[in-house]
Amino acid sequence: MKRLALGVAVAAMTSIQVFAADMPVKARPVAADLAYDWSGFYIGAGTGGVWYEARRFMPDLPLVGIPPTLFRAHSSDWIYDGHAGVQRQWGRWVIGLEGAYNGSRGNMRSDVSVSPPEPFSNFNATVFITDLVTVGPKLGYTWDRLMVYGTGGYAGANIDGRYTCTFGGQFIFPGRAPCNFPLFGVLADLNLSGTTWNNGWFAGLGFDYVVYKGSLGDILLGAEYQHFNLDRMQAVTCTPTLCPGVPHQSFLHDANGDIARVRLSFKTHGWGIQ
Repeated sequence: MKRLALGVAVAAMTSIQVFAADMPVKARPVAADLAYDWSGFYIGAGTGGVWYEARRFMPDLPLVGIPPTLFRAHSSDWIYDGHAGVQRQWGRWVIGLEGAYNGSRGNMRSDVSVSPPEPFSNFNATVFITDLVTVGPKLGYTWDRLMVYGTGGYAGANIDGRYTCTFGGQFIFPGRAPCNFPLFGVLADLNLSGTTWNNGWFAGLGFDYVVYKGSLGDILLGAEYQHFNLDRMQAVTCTPTLCPGVPHQSFLHDANGDIARVRLSFKTHGWGIQ
């Protein structure tokens, strides 16, 4: 009886082993790749185009029998920027802060003729927009390595308003026929100019994509559109000493523009280079 029971037990164990050997082996679970972490610091540069409008308002033209006039000049330029920022991710959302400095090939120059209604000669109101700075928050939404974002905040720039001869481009002091005589055309020191720092705002949209994940940090490639608007400021207030013979030449100026560019940035892994 004992031998029979022992034989049944051995047969049962053998059958279990054979059955287990025939069962498919389940693979060990493999850790899934985590979604990209957009938290960290970044620095970079960009380049593109800018299309802008500069405006000069002359309120004192009634002194020479002309209504107050707003002169508008439109132009475009090649623009470049340096930017830096910090951001943190919560789920798919990213919140950050970015600052940028913008320069351009031609200092965002624009020219518009002020003759007529200025009755004396053929010369232009010339405006330069330089040192455009933007600082503001950024809100993004991510799909792994891709992030789209909106941004906006403070914008400021130097606006330099001058007068130039329509033909020749000399900086001149406006007055009776100043561009018709070389004596007046070369006296740049007498140019009636006004430079102001104009505060304003900007808003924009863009995207970044992680094109390279490195051991020291990651490379982001993106594109961005921005609109900026700079408030009107008093540039020249005529006095008998400043504007001898042309007391109507007081003016205010402002500007706005649109920027489209590509960006390349280097971003740390989290809050430091690892």
